Amino acid sequence: MSDDRPGPAAGENGDGDGPAGTASDDWDGLAVIEHGRGTGLLWLHGYTMSAAVWPPLWRHLPGHRHVAVDLPWHGGSRSLRAGEDRAALADLLVRRALETGVRHVVALSFGTVVALEMALRHPRAFASWTLAAPSYAGGPQERAIERHYLDLMLLHRRAGSRATTAALWMSCRPIFGGIAARPAAHAALAAVIGRHAWDELGGTGMRRLLEPRQPVARLASVTAPLLVLVGDGEIPAHRACAETISASAPRGVLRVLPGTGHLVLLEEPRAALDVVGAHLAAAESGEPPGAPSAGVSR
Repeated sequence: MSDDRPGPAAGENGDGDGPAGTASDDWDGLAVIEHGRGTGLLWLHGYTMSAAVWPPLWRHLPGHRHVAVDLPWHGGSRSLRAGEDRAALADLLVRRALETGVRHVVALSFGTVVALEMALRHPRAFASWTLAAPSYAGGPQERAIERHYLDLMLLHRRAGSRATTAALWMSCRPIFGGIAARPAAHAALAAVIGRHAWDELGGTGMRRLLEPRQPVARLASVTAPLLVLVGDGEIPAHRACAETISASAPRGVLRVLPGTGHLVLLEEPRAALDVVGAHLAAAESGEPPGAPSAGVSR
């Protein structure tokens, strides 16, 4: 079991490059942190998280420049502006990432919806894609999670506190059951989610990022290696999404990490990033992805 933990102490990376720092470049109101030197990686977090979850993982991927963005409504970022939608957000992220030398994208859970929009709109922009615990707009949904989200909205309308709302959200076992079995990692993630403002629960909120349906079949135009990573305890709806996404991309590969649940990158970061690191190295060298017989499940 890994002792890597997301959270406020994330800058202690232990790889000789010093702590993560705030990026000085203009990302149009989106907060960004950067760390390290080398090939650029863009990291996109899950719902109610922030870029703060990533730096403890970066010690397992030395020799890279890590760029982590807070998505709208999360961390230090602004909300979506009037008229701004998922496509506009994807275009912004691709433009700024390319301008800052990013070559690879790594995303988790809700972040994969944003990453997929980037890939669908800019299929040749990056050298590889990694989608962990993926979903896609209009794809299969877990009813228990949908009910939980409705409960969050009702609590928000009753002016529930941040702490109460965060506790309700993290009681959703399909999402947090795996990390709950890792007390240190769970506590550190709770500290990140505990700072979430929940402003997206007002008005149309996240709907602009979750509608319309994403045409996953168009991933046929994404010729770069695309790694889909899930735990063997993954939520069934997300496992179905993972299978569809990996089968739709010409160089899509589905890997299943034993002993993990939905938050596979955060639950066992060392093992997960061994897989991601091999994927990045193969993409940089131009090697084909690993064969299914080498631990890959379809």
